[in-house]
Amino acid sequence: MLHTREKSDLLVIMETLAIRGTLSNKQQQYLQHLQKGFAGEQSFDQMTTQLNDNFFILNDLFLQPHLSNAFQIDSMILTGKTLYLYEIKNYSGEYYYGEEMLVKIPDFKVSNPLIQVQNTKNKLTIFLKELRYDIEIKAYAAYVHPEFTLFNAPKHEGMLLPSQLKNHFIKIEKESKPLTAIQKKFAADLIDYQTDPMPFANDIPNYSFASLRKGIGCEECSSLDLELYRTYYHCRSCDYENPINSALLSCIKEYQRLFPNDKLTAAILYIWCAEMVSKKRIQRMLKLLV
Repeated sequence: MLHTREKSDLLVIMETLAIRGTLSNKQQQYLQHLQKGFAGEQSFDQMTTQLNDNFFILNDLFLQPHLSNAFQIDSMILTGKTLYLYEIKNYSGEYYYGEEMLVKIPDFKVSNPLIQVQNTKNKLTIFLKELRYDIEIKAYAAYVHPEFTLFNAPKHEGMLLPSQLKNHFIKIEKESKPLTAIQKKFAADLIDYQTDPMPFANDIPNYSFASLRKGIGCEECSSLDLELYRTYYHCRSCDYENPINSALLSCIKEYQRLFPNDKLTAAILYIWCAEMVSKKRIQRMLKLLV
């Protein structure tokens, strides 16, 4: 696997604001939507990690071609002369199929993922021509939630329902061949065009340093209710224990993500940590980050 999947900055910030701030009901629903999407991607990754070594698996790519707009890819699998492209959906419940929309009973609608993955395939095809690669692309809308039902679904080779995923991966594994140097170069070229996602400032609520709860968070459950000892901390919420410096480093990175334009100083981080550790300790940690 060349490109692993991590939580997006958007998801991490929203989760942080849920702990340190106050989210409205709508914002809580949005956070749950992001979390469910990431959980679905992790479920898909769990299946692909069981494939043999004749694959390159590239997850969560945001590619910026020279001649066209940037676009995002949930997951790609490269094997032999074929590139498998996946749009991952973690929908649950009962839906009715429509060519343009899927309708969840009773009246919730979402765009048909087949349209989304076809648009991504078109962009990727143009991009590969720009890179002078000739490779077959097979695109799929992959539904990963075991409790997803799609009524009136047509027999479509680009649609993978939960019950079809296992056999799909068995099939492509049987057809796989050892990767060549050219295919390895192709995967490396794609990684070279990886860029940061587009700004998402409009997707998160306003917040300020003063409005957020201060403290060092548990690395297991994110609770701010910690009991600190000389070298380690104990979380009162989940009983997790770990070295203080590990949690302090996470706390500093959390501040950086929330306030990327602010200067890191021991004084401001001392307040951010609710004065739970000394300024000297924070200063030593900052020197390690330089």
